[in-house]
Amino acid sequence: MTTIWLPEDLVELLDRLKKDRKDPTRSDTVRFLLLKALADLSYLPKETKKALGVTTTTKELASDGR
Repeated sequence: MTTIWLPEDLVELLDRLKKDRKDPTRSDTVRFLLLKALADLSYLPKETKKALGVTTTTKELASDGR
């Protein structure tokens, strides 16, 4: 188990996203956001990126000159 500290305004934003996504726990929302960011930065396998809905990564955009 890992515990992190977040400023109150981020916790409120996280709780809003949790509600919008209908995630059962705040941890599920944080896990989704972390995985999405890792996929965007090309740290995850292609299959995982696809499952998260990441089609174009930050690295791919940079190499295209965008």
